[in-house]
Amino acid sequence: MRRPHLARLIGAALLVAVLLPQTAMATTSTTTPAPTTTPAIKLACALVVPNPLEAIAPNRAIVCHWNAPTGVDVTLYRLWRSVDAGPRHLIATVATGSPLRHADRNIRTTHAYHYFVAAIGKAGTRVAHSNVVTLRVARPAETLAFNCVVIIDGAKTSASCHWSDATRPAAVRYVLWRSVDGGPRQVVYRTGEAGRRTFNDTHVKAGQKIRYAVVALDRFGHIVGVGGPDFVHIPS
Repeated sequence: MRRPHLARLIGAALLVAVLLPQTAMATTSTTTPAPTTTPAIKLACALVVPNPLEAIAPNRAIVCHWNAPTGVDVTLYRLWRSVDAGPRHLIATVATGSPLRHADRNIRTTHAYHYFVAAIGKAGTRVAHSNVVTLRVARPAETLAFNCVVIIDGAKTSASCHWSDATRPAAVRYVLWRSVDGGPRQVVYRTGEAGRRTFNDTHVKAGQKIRYAVVALDRFGHIVGVGGPDFVHIPS
């Protein structure tokens, strides 16, 4: 009687050993979800400040641009914006054949702007989306009193520029620019915040029309003050 009972126990153990690996594999395959990913769009936004020789803060804008996602059919893009902690609003719709960018000029200082772009497919559903980009708009640059004049001392002619001291505590240095006869701007003078705020430009020629402007920079190179532009005409 003992041998048949022992044989039944051994047979049951072998059956369990055969079934266990198959059961474990089946459990793993049914509980692991299939990966679902949405094609990503890389969104980048930046505050664009005009050339200090042309204009100052009122013409600035936040410009956003993004890439086209791969592997999906897109008919248009929607750019959304929220201000500070407010609700999200649609500010631009861009077709696929257009440049994938938008300039947001409806901005004000001391506010944080959050941008998000979504790609819309033929069915009207979202097929890809971007990251959220946040930018804070600082207050406009301080206006510096700025004046340039032509100085004729005998046979020597020069242009002398002077500007007021920046009142912003962040200002650490000044950079003076010039543009001759509408050409590219050139740096002609640099000084620390406590340095001399006057520059005598002796590299001038008869008949030149020269445009000067000065900027005050913080320690990160951001513009915190702007003076000018001012124009001088060197006599022939």
